[in-house]
Amino acid sequence: MSKSNETAGQGMGIKQTSDKSRDSKAKKFTKKKWTTESKVQGSEEEVLIKVGPLKYKTPGKRQRVLIGSIVLGLNTLLLIAVILYFYNPTFKEFIYTVGR
Repeated sequence: MSKSNETAGQGMGIKQTSDKSRDSKAKKFTKKKWTTESKVQGSEEEVLIKVGPLKYKTPGKRQRVLIGSIVLGLNTLLLIAVILYFYNPTFKEFIYTVGR
């Protein structure tokens, strides 16, 4: 009986690990922050259009997110305006007076 009590408690307590192994696990799962560094070494691969001295490069992640959110926000405003135009007579009258 005493042997069964000893095995039942194994694995239930706090595991003692060294600080180095705990730090390496913590570093492995850290979230990557926004960086301005380019991952591609050759900047020629990123250029889409080159006209004389001007070069148009592919936008970064921040810029794509910003432009995408602006486009979605403006499309939402347009959709709300169209719904108001068809279902709210005072808004329709307002649009007629502004358009004159």
